[in-house]
Amino acid sequence: MQEIEAGGRRLWIEPESVFWGWGELEELERFYERVRDALEREMHELRFGVEPVLLYLNPTDACNRSCSYCYLPREHRERGRSMSREELMEALDTAAENLRAVVFHGSEPMLQKGVLKELMDDYRRELSFGIQTNGTLLEEEDVDYLVERDVSVGLSLDSPREEVNDSLRGEGHFRKVAEVLEWFSGYSGLCVITTITSRNCSQLAEMVEFLHSKGVGRCLMNPVRGTQEGARELMPEPQEMADSFIAAVERAIALTKQTDRRIVVGDFANIMLGILAPSARVLMCDISPCGAGRRFFAVTADGTAYPCGEFIGMREFAGGSMLEKGMEVLHSPPFRAVRDRKVEGVEECSVCEFRHICGNPCPAELHAMHGSMNVRSHYCEYYVRIIRHAFEVIVRGDTWRVLRREALRRKYGREPEAAAGV
Repeated sequence: MQEIEAGGRRLWIEPESVFWGWGELEELERFYERVRDALEREMHELRFGVEPVLLYLNPTDACNRSCSYCYLPREHRERGRSMSREELMEALDTAAENLRAVVFHGSEPMLQKGVLKELMDDYRRELSFGIQTNGTLLEEEDVDYLVERDVSVGLSLDSPREEVNDSLRGEGHFRKVAEVLEWFSGYSGLCVITTITSRNCSQLAEMVEFLHSKGVGRCLMNPVRGTQEGARELMPEPQEMADSFIAAVERAIALTKQTDRRIVVGDFANIMLGILAPSARVLMCDISPCGAGRRFFAVTADGTAYPCGEFIGMREFAGGSMLEKGMEVLHSPPFRAVRDRKVEGVEECSVCEFRHICGNPCPAELHAMHGSMNVRSHYCEYYVRIIRHAFEVIVRGDTWRVLRREALRRKYGREPEAAAGV
């Protein structure tokens, strides 16, 4: 086992299974021998099991915005192709037979909102639905529709400061989304997604306060992915980003303590799950192989399947047309290549005690920046810092200000400490 320190305690961790605890090393090692096989089997299935559950479906390549850090190539957006109703139905038929959920992603899916509403009604018994949107095309009646049907909504907003947000996402975006947040206030199916760049990096705690004041209970704060040149120009310095992200997490915990309304930073909650109950985690970026091409995949408006949306535009990772091949795209060489990418293939990561909590994301970003998925992430120091902070939050007893007990009980039927062997 490897030794780490958190919250003034000396902890021990077995990196391969993410078993950890504090106390006498010999006692922990004896206990670990009793649970080793079960934990290693669980970790192996988490990492290598191919169980597709989610399709990210782009009904259109078009967008009504031109964000400077967009993960999609400009030429992809400018071609403006949209799926016909028949093509959308074909994709949803395949999804209904093989998957649990569909997220309409983009570019901007609400450009097709009329047909999407009709199809969500048609397929609501077979599939759960989500929409990722910049919010600018939403009207109050659209929000009522989404809330009434319990559709998960990811709404983009990058800063609580209008001038900063609009410098990233276009003039008028902040005011429109602020209005949309009023319509969604208190809706548990809403998650506000903030992309962290060098322009907004210092404002993350302020962002948490703003969202909490608007009745938002859940947000994601994702580092900008360097899959496109414009995004790489906005990548923040890792240590500065870690400082700001940790401040945002602490502000969220403080607001949850001080009020009767919880706000959770989902990325951090997922790291906590990766420590306490690894296979209960929801986001599948913080593990290797990641979820791309085995738990989820993406389809563009021309029907082309990619292991993940971050790979869109990289033709070497195109797995063929889902409209022609259906779920056979999962067996294509590009999908297998992403599933074969393991953190052990990166020299620095192979000896890191946090390798199966972090996963060295993101393979698409690494390939775009370095021509290989097997190099250390630009954000390595950032991930190490926030993982260490997650251990500190656990040690000091604030776990339940970050996680909901219900999610872990559904997975394990007991408290996560018992599930993790802590």
